[in-house]
Amino acid sequence: MRRLLPFLLPLLALAQAPYRVEGSAVYRGTFLFGAWEGKNPTARGEVLWDGRERAGGRVCVEQGAWDSGNAERDEKARKILKAEEYPLACLYPERAHREGEAFVVEGTLEMVGKRRPVRIVGTLLEGSPMRFRGSFRTRFSEWGLERPSFLFLEVDDPLEVRLEATLR
Repeated sequence: MRRLLPFLLPLLALAQAPYRVEGSAVYRGTFLFGAWEGKNPTARGEVLWDGRERAGGRVCVEQGAWDSGNAERDEKARKILKAEEYPLACLYPERAHREGEAFVVEGTLEMVGKRRPVRIVGTLLEGSPMRFRGSFRTRFSEWGLERPSFLFLEVDDPLEVRLEATLR
């Protein structure tokens, strides 16, 4: 048994029970004369983390649930995101680790039928429950999406996305 232990430890770490995730996402859009935010409180899923670096699982948001406080803008966002055809945007974490003071989650984001790598930098407060806050930048152009316009001004291509999650 003692000889098997070094081989079983990595498998035991991978067999760790999943964390149930609940949270929210906020995007910040900008244009020449200002900015606005859209919030989505529907982040749900399960993730695995070995406590060192390996991660797995899936966390999704409902694309039809974005709320910027402006019904017309939100309807346009649902059309741009093709929310009826692609109702979920999902994060598939592959690595989760500390880099100095930061906690980094790397993986794949799937949205509008496309997949792109994503690197989310933030903080992890360990305990029960664990809490994660992080952010990343993306672009409409990376996803082949039309940029919304406001008073004939196109929204800037980059968007900042902030995430908050509780892991139990």
